[in-house]
Amino acid sequence: MVLSNDEKINISKQIKNDSIQTIEDEYNKLIKISKTNNYYGSQTKLGNKIIDYFTFLQRLETKGKYNSSFFDFIENIEEFKKKQFIQNMLYFKTKTKKKNIYYIYKQIYDICITSVNIMRPTYCIELFTKYKPNTVLNFCSGWGGSLLACSILNIHKYIGIEINTNLKEPYSNMIYFLEEKKDTEEKKDTEEKKEKETIIEMYFQDALLFDYGSITYDCVFSSPPYYFLEKYENNNIYENKTIMNKEFYIPLFTKTYEGLSSGGYYMINICSEIYETILIPLLGEAHEKIPYNKYKRNNKYKEYTYLWKKINTL
Repeated sequence: MVLSNDEKINISKQIKNDSIQTIEDEYNKLIKISKTNNYYGSQTKLGNKIIDYFTFLQRLETKGKYNSSFFDFIENIEEFKKKQFIQNMLYFKTKTKKKNIYYIYKQIYDICITSVNIMRPTYCIELFTKYKPNTVLNFCSGWGGSLLACSILNIHKYIGIEINTNLKEPYSNMIYFLEEKKDTEEKKDTEEKKEKETIIEMYFQDALLFDYGSITYDCVFSSPPYYFLEKYENNNIYENKTIMNKEFYIPLFTKTYEGLSSGGYYMINICSEIYETILIPLLGEAHEKIPYNKYKRNNKYKEYTYLWKKINTL
């Protein structure tokens, strides 16, 4: 079975199908909490539905374990059902029959194959509120969490670089939505609108080939791929970790740090292995380690955003 694009869209909507009113409500709540600095508890996931509305379909194309995306999983579901752990999960998840089969398949895929997560907008809002950047660069822009946070906080400029050209249209739609919301909020004062609206620059290209000397930024925030955990569309393929370190992580971290303004903040959300293997030799121990708490089954797993304040160049 090979799914058509229309079939993929239909499946994605059976899993997540929030209305435009729902995401407008989420947006308004984000605006409210950004003014109160209250990002905790039940509000931690706030804003995720906005990201899902625009980029969920593309997330389902991301490949994980067995080199399979969620759609690959569906296309080959009869083969996957032969695996005992998949059979067990299906039996457990279908007992109540409260959810449609694609929602159940997505739960099983997340648990047994790969869970493709987003960067929570509230986490970015909290960081940017604390460090008050003027221009944020995200060289692996991903699903849009950091862009949304910049817009919510009226940060002067967001520069996103993303190799996945299939995200062009979703980003264009998200940016249009955000600009329309700003127009609605600030239509009473045109000059105030011009001062507050975030300038958004998106570049759909390989971050390794970008000229960082052509832009000015005082903050880097990015969560690059964790080795081979997830394979995003259009990403380069590396034979092993050693080659990926040499050809991807080292030049990318070096170039983006060198372009950072003096006194700026360099924030990388990454696994401890890459931090210890690559970032410490390049930049030294992080000045701060900021916990990133996921909704995880393994409570021993710890994830951080590592932060350096740039004083001297490399």
